[in-house]
Amino acid sequence: MTRSAARSAAAFFLVTFSTAFLFTLGARLTGWFTRAPEVAPEQLQALGVAIMVAVVCLAVGAGIRRLSAGELQSALLGAAAVLLSTPLAIAVLTGDWEISTAAVSGMGVLTLALGWLVALTRRRESLDEDLSDG
Repeated sequence: MTRSAARSAAAFFLVTFSTAFLFTLGARLTGWFTRAPEVAPEQLQALGVAIMVAVVCLAVGAGIRRLSAGELQSALLGAAAVLLSTPLAIAVLTGDWEISTAAVSGMGVLTLALGWLVALTRRRESLDEDLSDG
């Protein structure tokens, strides 16, 4: 039981972390919502390594143990919480509301919507099971 709980927690954390990290990094690098940062050639290697580590975290998290619908829902909602709270907190503290703040928050809304979609699907599945039982 303890081993299963630890595997579940590790998978949940890795999926949530990598989703939030990759969304945030992608928003900054595209330059669609704000100016893309100028990355010095010596920093490109570190950036590439960071992206590879995040993708490995996502793959390992998915491979450790297949997440149930409830765990996937929680991971998506957890990533949404991070993506929504961090830029909004910075905007409130600094008084600066930038397009990048809105972009990262928008990605938080997207993951929130995906989490709700999983939740609604789970609700329908549980209702179907209850109706078929009796």
